[in-house]
Amino acid sequence: MTERVRFYFDVLCPWAWQAAVWMREVERVRDVRVDWRLFSLILLNEGRGEMPEDLRTRGLLGARAMAAARRQAGNEGIGRAYEALGRRVHEDGRELRPELVAEAFDEVGLPRELAERAARDGDGSLLADVRRDHEEAVRDVAAFGVPTIVLASGRGMFGPVIATPRWGEEAGEMWDHVRWLVGQEDFFEIKRIRDRGPGRRRPVPSVAQGPS
Repeated sequence: MTERVRFYFDVLCPWAWQAAVWMREVERVRDVRVDWRLFSLILLNEGRGEMPEDLRTRGLLGARAMAAARRQAGNEGIGRAYEALGRRVHEDGRELRPELVAEAFDEVGLPRELAERAARDGDGSLLADVRRDHEEAVRDVAAFGVPTIVLASGRGMFGPVIATPRWGEEAGEMWDHVRWLVGQEDFFEIKRIRDRGPGRRRPVPSVAQGPS
């Protein structure tokens, strides 16, 4: 029986992006389907000190764009839109702007006027959709960041935080372990220092060569 898993993400978070790439591979190798849900780091940090206005603008734009994609085309639509927009932001290194949202929507067949609506959100209803998802995650599993995964059982956890995704059966095996840990009622945390940024593998040490 296919397991439905909630995956909460913020478009701008590079760690959520790496985990999302992995989860798409998990869908391919395990009987799992992802429900893409929104969590806003901008909303999370409201009132916690000064925030650069440009960061706030870009963060809320990304969240509203995903809400608009889901309204138009459901879970499949938000998944495709996140993949197209996230690739441009996290792999191509481009800034999240209204024109980038329009370009990503063009790629996945969503109307360009939908991107324009996400940029304006005149009635605030798209942001209201974002808040609903965000507050759901906080209410259900005390979410405090992304990625956050919630199993069909209702048990959820922040993470996994991975620098690079896994592929093939390795992705499936990682899911098996993560899923087991998330399902443990009395398990809380495993953590270590992040020694590199998202998208970077640990450098392979060079082999010292003797004199020729």
